[in-house]
Amino acid sequence: MLLDTDNRSSLRSQRSMVRQSIATMRVLLGLFFILSGIANYLYFNAPGGFFETVTQLKLKLWGWGFEGIGPMPAILAYPYAYLLPATEMIVGTLFVINRWVRWAGIIMMLMLLSFILAFGLIGSNGLLPNNQGNWDKNVFMLLGAWICAAYDHYLVTRKEQSNGF
Repeated sequence: MLLDTDNRSSLRSQRSMVRQSIATMRVLLGLFFILSGIANYLYFNAPGGFFETVTQLKLKLWGWGFEGIGPMPAILAYPYAYLLPATEMIVGTLFVINRWVRWAGIIMMLMLLSFILAFGLIGSNGLLPNNQGNWDKNVFMLLGAWICAAYDHYLVTRKEQSNGF
């Protein structure tokens, strides 16, 4: 009987650690997106700023020496440039306050996918360039958003099943 209670307390502490880890990841992702949205608005019209990047950058798609296509047509680039920072701040806030994480996570994943398409999956200097931004940040944040959204879906589904819905 003692062994059984030890296993239960161990399992409970492991669940608690998973919950805390996912909550920490969710809050950090949310803060990153809030700060990114603020920075995009602060440097929106600066030379080389966010608006110029969105409207003039060639889409790198898969990267690795591919020069890209584009730039994005103005009919898509202008709404994207004006709405993306606000969307980043909204989904970041929803992640931090733990509301509608599943839906905010889906939007966050779509944004991250658009970043990967814009800047390329693999940089022009290969997978591990020296001191350059690369695919890894966006891919790891995409995985983090997916984990947070999937865990939120699990919690909501479990709550609905226990309430008899």
